Amino acid sequence: MRRIVAAGLVLVLMSTLTGRVAPAQGVTASPAESMGPPPAATEDGSETAAELALSEPTWSVIRPPRSPAAREDHTWTVDGEGRFAYLFGGRDGAQTFADLWRFDLETDTWKKLSPPGQGPGARSGHSAVWLEGHGLIIFAGQRGTDFFGDLWSYDPAQGSWTKLPAGGSPPKARYGSCMIVGPDRRLWISHGFTFAGRFDDTRAYNLRTGRWTSIAPDGRRPGARCLHECFTTTDGQLVLFGGQDADDPALGDLWKMRDDGGWRQVVEPRPQARRLYALAETSGQAWIFGGSGQDDSRLDDLWRVDRETLRSERVRLAGLSPPARDAATLIADLVRGRLLLFGGQDGKARSDLWQLIGGPTPAVGVEATGEPVGSAPEPSPEG
Repeated sequence: MRRIVAAGLVLVLMSTLTGRVAPAQGVTASPAESMGPPPAATEDGSETAAELALSEPTWSVIRPPRSPAAREDHTWTVDGEGRFAYLFGGRDGAQTFADLWRFDLETDTWKKLSPPGQGPGARSGHSAVWLEGHGLIIFAGQRGTDFFGDLWSYDPAQGSWTKLPAGGSPPKARYGSCMIVGPDRRLWISHGFTFAGRFDDTRAYNLRTGRWTSIAPDGRRPGARCLHECFTTTDGQLVLFGGQDADDPALGDLWKMRDDGGWRQVVEPRPQARRLYALAETSGQAWIFGGSGQDDSRLDDLWRVDRETLRSERVRLAGLSPPARDAATLIADLVRGRLLLFGGQDGKARSDLWQLIGGPTPAVGVEATGEPVGSAPEPSPEG
């Protein structure tokens, strides 16, 4: 039976924005890749708290003066210090984007970036992570009938993109995959889709050598799928949830990669089946919002999954709430103790921005109007 969280309970947000994970048993991290990034720090250089508590969490709308165009299937990724979040790509109907935006988490303002030189082409359905020393890393995606299998990094210090080499055994081009920083500090990708079919492979990329390696084990594994997400357990192991396969428009199975590299299906209470949901990690939890269910209806529920036990519980919230949607992005802002939701689609692409934060008083620049659920107007897009 699922445990229900009342709105008055305390939500503990413990961040993984630092990207620090402990190597799992049986996995050896090379010296050059075993060191995680430093803890998140404030402007004066002091470390942020390892744990933030939110009482009476509520959604409210943020209306920046400028915003990216409405979109779905984009990525939005927080940097290692928890100061900025970088949005890349996505689509609105037939229009696919290659723009890069930086969101200032302190001022709640957007800035469109224009890196010189070559960068990744317009795409949607790609994957992204932040890795200290490399910056924003994106993988794969789709534009029209074209699928990508390339890997790019954006270094904010240099302000430029770099295409990473693809040696070894690279994955085939795909859309709707997922990517994490693995327990060995390599990039791990898993599953995905092209018009030729769906994949059930898992591969790792070594940034030191520029080589891909297949780590898909023999035996039982999550079936071929796409439009899922991945997160990590507290000891850094890969977890995969939901998505879509050739038979079911939405899946509800949860899988964990074992210490020996094999997969194990986890039988625990969990969110209902869904695809194209938004996911954010904090140090103790994975947070899941929305998506589309088996009847193709869009969802507006919020769940948290304990990253140690993999048990889930629904977060019950009163008042203003984001309209049901899929293909949105959710991020965790450790310093200000909140979750942020941007974009997605509910029949049309959206560019609205929401925050989940504790207490009845909104943060500076946030408008809590008491509007009926779903009536928040769209910000005026630019760029």
